[in-house]
Amino acid sequence: MTIRDKVRWKEWAEELRQTMMAELTPEVTKSVEEIIRETATDKSSTVLGTPRFWKSCQAGKGTNDTLSKAGFLIEFGPNAEGRVDTVTLQLNATWTDIMQRVLDRQVK
Repeated sequence: MTIRDKVRWKEWAEELRQTMMAELTPEVTKSVEEIIRETATDKSSTVLGTPRFWKSCQAGKGTNDTLSKAGFLIEFGPNAEGRVDTVTLQLNATWTDIMQRVLDRQVK
C-alpha cells in the first residue's frame, strides 16, 4: 500500500468511525465497490475482492493495519466464486464501550 493510499484509508476509517459514533451505529456493511469509491484507493476490486486482503486487514499487521488501528473489527465471507463482495465493519470493544456510555447518559 502506497503512503498516499494509506493516508486515504486512514482518513476514511476515522471519518467512518466518527459517523458511526455520531449516529450510534456500532456496525456497518459496505460493498467492496463502495469501499473502493469512498477510499479512492489505488487498489482494484481484483485485490480488494480477495479474502487474503481482508484477512490481512483483520490481522491488523503490516501495511493493512489501518482499519484495526482505527478501531474496527472486520468480518467478511467469500461468495461462491471465492471473492469478497461485502465487508462488515464493527466498532471494537473500546469504541463500543464509549458508545454504550453515551447511550447510558441519554437514558438518565
